[in-house]
Amino acid sequence: MIIHLRTWGELACFTRPEMKVERVSYPVITPSAARGLLEAILYRPQFRWQIRRIAVKKPIKFISFRRNEVKSRLPIRKPESLNAEEDRTQRNTLALRDVEYVIEASLCLTPLANRPRYKNPTDDEPKGEDTLVKYLAMFQRRVEKGQHFTQPYFGCREFPAYYELASETDMRVDPNPNPDSELGLMLYDVFDLDISPHWKPGKVEKPEPQITLFRAALKDGILVEQGKSTLPDWKNVKAQLGGAQ
Repeated sequence: MIIHLRTWGELACFTRPEMKVERVSYPVITPSAARGLLEAILYRPQFRWQIRRIAVKKPIKFISFRRNEVKSRLPIRKPESLNAEEDRTQRNTLALRDVEYVIEASLCLTPLANRPRYKNPTDDEPKGEDTLVKYLAMFQRRVEKGQHFTQPYFGCREFPAYYELASETDMRVDPNPNPDSELGLMLYDVFDLDISPHWKPGKVEKPEPQITLFRAALKDGILVEQGKSTLPDWKNVKAQLGGAQ
């Protein structure tokens, strides 16, 4: 089951993981950022998103600015006062401006599909078996109504992403504003996307970041794996984590 989503915004920053302090964006959206955007609209442990291709509809343009930030993070459970004057620091950001993408993605059921749930289904979820058709219809309905769990954003929460349903014809980039190019190693995702089949209902431990990479390229305005016509499948990327089958 394949969906297409058009998304756009004024600013975006898909930070390169090799940058320690300053935020420097990739020239285009990463598969993990696209997955997070879709999950902000619809997420269920019973399925996961597989990003297939991403169309870059507008010229790649960077913008540089400096912001005041704080170095510390407030605890969620027991918030304490923070002296912003003492904890403040200035950091540069090299971001993207005026971006527009069309995301092509598919749905994949996980081992949790059609198993007993820890929580009851929400009101907007039809009753019955967990199927790709059911979740695709849920996603389309939520997009048409503008519903999301959290505001989708482009890399940073202060850079909101707007969205609407698209079609396969919207993947065409004509005229193409960006030349074909090799983008080098790009972040694929920061987590292991597989859910263990031995998962049991209850408290879910916070996952540890596990970075995976792939060789990215822009071809005819589409972000794909270098030498391929689509982005890599998760099962091919997972081997980087070690011990993967």
